[in-house]
Amino acid sequence: MVRLWLAVLVLNLVLIGFVLWALQQSRQQFEQIAAVTADNLSRLMEHDIAASVRVIDLALQSLAEAMEQRGPLRAGDTRELNALLNRKLTQLPELDGLRVADAQGVLTHGTLVNPQSRLSIADRDYFILLRERPDAGLVISSPIQGRITGRWVINFSRALRHRDGSFAGIVQGSVPLSHFIEQFIPLQVGTKGSFTLFDQKFRLVVRHPTPAGTRDAVGMPFGSPELRELVNSGRSEGVYKGRSIIDNIERISAFRHITDTQFYLVLGMASDDYLSSWQEEKYKALIVVLLFILTSLMVCYLIQRAWRNQSVAVRALEQAYRTLDAEKQLNQTIIRSSPFAIYTRDRRGIVTAWNPAAEKLFGWRAEQILGKPLLSVPHDKERETTELRDRVLSGESIIDLEVQRQKQDGTLFDLSTTLAPLRDASGTVTGYLAIAADITARKAAEQQVEFLAYRDVLTGLPNRLLLQDRFGQAIAHAERSHSKVALVFLDLDNFKTINDSLGHAVGDALLREIARRLGECVRETDTISRQGGDEFLLVLSDLAGTEAIPPVLLKIRERLQSPFTVDGHELTTSASIGVALYPDDGRDFETLLKKADTAMYRAKDAGRNHYRFFDEQMNIEAVEHLHLKSGLRRALAQGEFELHFQPQFELASGRVVGVEALLRWRHPEDGLISPARFIPVAEDSGLIVPIGDWVIQEACRQAMAWRAAGLPPLIMAVNLSAVQFRRGEVQQTIAQALQTTGFDPHLLELELTESVLIGDTETVLSSVRQLKQLGVKLSVDDFGTGYSSLSYLKRFDVDKLKIDQSFIRDLASDPDDAAIVRAIVQMAGSLNLRTIAEGVEDAATLALLREFSCDEAQGYHFAQPMAAQAFVDFMTQRAGASSSNEKVGMP
Repeated sequence: MVRLWLAVLVLNLVLIGFVLWALQQSRQQFEQIAAVTADNLSRLMEHDIAASVRVIDLALQSLAEAMEQRGPLRAGDTRELNALLNRKLTQLPELDGLRVADAQGVLTHGTLVNPQSRLSIADRDYFILLRERPDAGLVISSPIQGRITGRWVINFSRALRHRDGSFAGIVQGSVPLSHFIEQFIPLQVGTKGSFTLFDQKFRLVVRHPTPAGTRDAVGMPFGSPELRELVNSGRSEGVYKGRSIIDNIERISAFRHITDTQFYLVLGMASDDYLSSWQEEKYKALIVVLLFILTSLMVCYLIQRAWRNQSVAVRALEQAYRTLDAEKQLNQTIIRSSPFAIYTRDRRGIVTAWNPAAEKLFGWRAEQILGKPLLSVPHDKERETTELRDRVLSGESIIDLEVQRQKQDGTLFDLSTTLAPLRDASGTVTGYLAIAADITARKAAEQQVEFLAYRDVLTGLPNRLLLQDRFGQAIAHAERSHSKVALVFLDLDNFKTINDSLGHAVGDALLREIARRLGECVRETDTISRQGGDEFLLVLSDLAGTEAIPPVLLKIRERLQSPFTVDGHELTTSASIGVALYPDDGRDFETLLKKADTAMYRAKDAGRNHYRFFDEQMNIEAVEHLHLKSGLRRALAQGEFELHFQPQFELASGRVVGVEALLRWRHPEDGLISPARFIPVAEDSGLIVPIGDWVIQEACRQAMAWRAAGLPPLIMAVNLSAVQFRRGEVQQTIAQALQTTGFDPHLLELELTESVLIGDTETVLSSVRQLKQLGVKLSVDDFGTGYSSLSYLKRFDVDKLKIDQSFIRDLASDPDDAAIVRAIVQMAGSLNLRTIAEGVEDAATLALLREFSCDEAQGYHFAQPMAAQAFVDFMTQRAGASSSNEKVGMP
């Protein structure tokens, strides 16, 4: 009897151990799902918050640029500026206010600002930082209580600068802390889930739910030991399990540093929430174990009693029958009350036992299925099922096998089953036992977790993580097959306009339709990914050469240009596309992504709706563009610019009648930089406006200095950039330069390109009339290369035409160029306009220009551009030369 009790004890201990192990494994699965879910949701929140920061920054940048271009505020500007701020505010739902403060920190314009109250923010840390550091860029404040609204907000600010670079104030937008809570509430994180923003000093910014017993949680210490250890180690993201110091609730939490800010977010899922289903499983398992223990103990007790009474054979036999009957009844009780489907089948597959849980799981009642085969195997799984049955009937036990089965009504579902052979008294396998549980919900949860981890929520396309995995597979195949892989960067051209005007719902629907059309343009082996916003990446794999790529890009362009019908709106869009090739342009994902991005921006520069391939020259130009742009502002502040002057000659008399002022940049490291390199960068960045203002002021000053040195009155020709003319206040700049230097306005000649005079005609005409009222002269630069519409010559009261050097260069050898130049000179003469030829480099060209009666010329044949003092020396030498050598073109 001792052995029997020991055997029962060991059996029960083994069962208890197995159940505890299974529960622990199940708990770990629930915790892993919670960790992945929290990490994905935190990733989504960080992406949304970081995107909002970028949008706010771009809005503040555009406001700052607009205000810097306007210059100092004048009477009557207040209403216009407040209207501009209100328009921007309606486009930014994140903000509850946009305001402007002057250089003393006094709020002057914006939401709820009363200029008479002279409310000051000069003591705010963000204002002090922007005032003292010109290069600070976007500054994000710690949480502060607004002095106007009284609400807790985070302020986003950028500095305003005068044209001379001095501090003019700030423009700021305020985001209420409640905005972050509104973003969190829709997330499915359970009844005790939490969301927290905190700063680098582990001070609480905002939390949901609000800590009990506190009205205002801002500034409270925050961070469990686990979180502090992760952040202090320098990590920017991670998942940890810990108990909150705020409400003492244990959670699995994901933390992330929010890009370009000093803030972190923590999103936590409480164990009470994510383990609720596991708790139900635990209680059911404990009930089954308890029933099994009671049954085994009772059986053991009955056997012991039978052995004690074996002296009476009849009583022993009766007792044995009663014991067996009790055991059978107890076993039947366990089977019928089990939450798991339990059934048995014989060697032919006929069902011999069927419990209520099996009825609920499969849909067949016991009287419908007993004595019949179980038709739950889908047609495509029959061979697999036959192999499993043969293994069990040969004596093998199969534990926790995941298979797919179908219910009585044909519905497919996922099943976890354990199969064990049944033996008779002789040990022969007579059939098998099956214990099964429905795991459809768990598999769906796992698939959802996988979707959140590897898919874009809006379009269902692979996200960047999955794209990189597919890219790795593509290049591995390319290595083996010696083929190529293309990484295509696609950016929609006018999506922001659609999003801002029609709303995010229409924008999201358009993105989904674009994703569908892109899928129609590529092969199944290619990958399309949405990177966020209106950017898509494509991996075109297994390419024999580059010739296979343009047809795909043209097909994409055609499909995107076809109108979209979204929510009753007919929309059109296009895309700028950049392409980088493996292994030609790089051998890793990040390198190719940067180069595809560079190529995409080159496509945008080409007028949008284009595609461009990356090449090394493009990379060199991009690096140089960044280098020049970073040095231009410093160059203006530190006086690195200088003017050179090229003489202009009157062909009839040979006299020097004027000079053209040409800008040069003397870089402290790179030496003298040609304007062909840095002028496009200056125009692209907007720095051409203050640089152009300096050129006008310096040219007038230098002209007056020459007069003081005894040189005769000369025309000073100055080029005006199209950007400078449209974005600056050229009239005020020129008037100020003439007033401060005393230069005669009739000697100042402004050179404009044809494209400036053609575009936005009424505005340009108004500006030109104001310039002419000052007394300055106006010439058309590069005449003949643009629109060449003659109607504007009189309308804009032009004084001179400058014939482009592309016609002058081959004048002596190209009859077509000669005909064009002759026609321009004759036309100008009939309109009483003077003409000047640029780029004259030889005597033959000079002779033809005289023959055509061209009025003036300049070029290397006469003199190269020279510094101011060199020009004085040049004029002195000419004055001292003999009359026989004064004539133009003579050595």
